[in-house]
Parts: sequence; structure tokens; C-alpha cells
Amino acid sequence: MKKVFFILLPLVFLFSSCVEIVEEITVNADQSGTASLHMDLGTFGSLATSLGGKYFQGNMLDQLKKLPETAAGILKNINGLTNVVPITDKKGLYSVSFNFKNAKQLNAALYKLLGIKKPFFAPNYMRLNKRKLVKKNYAPDLRLFIKKYKDQLKDAEFLKLITYKTIFHFPREVTHFSNKKSTLSTDKKTLEFKCTLDELLTSGTNIGNKVRY
Repeated sequence: MKKVFFILLPLVFLFSSCVEIVEEITVNADQSGTASLHMDLGTFGSLATSLGGKYFQGNMLDQLKKLPETAAGILKNINGLTNVVPITDKKGLYSVSFNFKNAKQLNAALYKLLGIKKPFFAPNYMRLNKRKLVKKNYAPDLRLFIKKYKDQLKDAEFLKLITYKTIFHFPREVTHFSNKKSTLSTDKKTLEFKCTLDELLTSGTNIGNKVRY
């Protein structure tokens, strides 16, 4: 999945709209929840659908359209996950969502989607209990991955057009969060963090967070 996405990144610079990569998680009081991972290509996505072969080589566009179904196929093999839903639309939204019963299932899903085998000594991607959520700062891994493909891109300026965003919805008001670049909603139950891929690559941005609610 990641390889296909980064092959397509140079084409983003053809358009002025911003591309968003969003990780959205809703946590329930019993520590179950819903996770949604989506890529919104905005104007770029709708134009790409109509222009097709003019801007895409081979079957790249077809591969992009299949990403949600591919992700759903991976998730359906994880015991306990329910309501796995892939979405592909003509406006450039590609997503997959699912329900999880606990943090163990959520971690299993996220590691599978990233294609990473978690070392037994490494902290989980996400830790969750009745009053606290801890998200691992895996920005160093993302930086290594982006740098790996950066030399294949015609213009690194496109990184400024792509936003990485995380959104957490909680059953109670948030009382503390460690990542000060996050913003809290008016009702104090939704926490959002965002940065560009350029910031992630060049400024040492921390995407981890420790949240009490």
C-alpha cells in the first residue's frame, strides 16, 4: 500500500489542492471503538478519475482504487475486528474503517496495515485504558520511509501540500495531552493533530501523544 502511494505523490504537484492522510479513532467508555484510515486527494482525486491515462502510467490509477479493498482484505483476517468497510469514490476519497473491541485488536490492525512485524520488546502503537491513551511517536520510522523514496520525486515541494492528521474522539472530556501542537475541540472531547509531510521530514515533529480523559 505505501509503495503505491509514494509512486503517486509526484502527481500531486500538478494540482493546487491539499491532500490529507487521516487517522481517526473513536474510543468508547469500555475501551472498544472505531478506527478510520483515509486518504483524501481532493481536487486531484476527482481530476485523476476523469483524466486517467493522461497522467498515470500503466495501472497506477487502478491500483489506487483497489487500496481500500486490499486493506479490508488484510483486516478481515484479524480475529475480533468487525464492520470492516472499504470506500472508494469518484471525488478522491479512499478509506477503510473498522470496529475493535480493545487496544490489542487495534494494534494488530495497524501493524498489519503498515506491513510491520512488531518486535516483542517494542512499545505498542497504541496503549489504552479507561482514563488514558498513549500513542507512540513513530515519526522516525516515517522519516526513514519518506527519505527512501524522496530521491525518486521530481520536486520535493509537493511535501508541503500533503497533510498528515490524527483525530481522537473520547467518551469524556480531555484533561491533559502531552503534544502541545494538538488542538482540543470546544466540548473538550475531540483532540486533533496535524502537520505537513515536509514538517515531519525536516523539523523533527513528534506525532506521539499522551492523553488523559
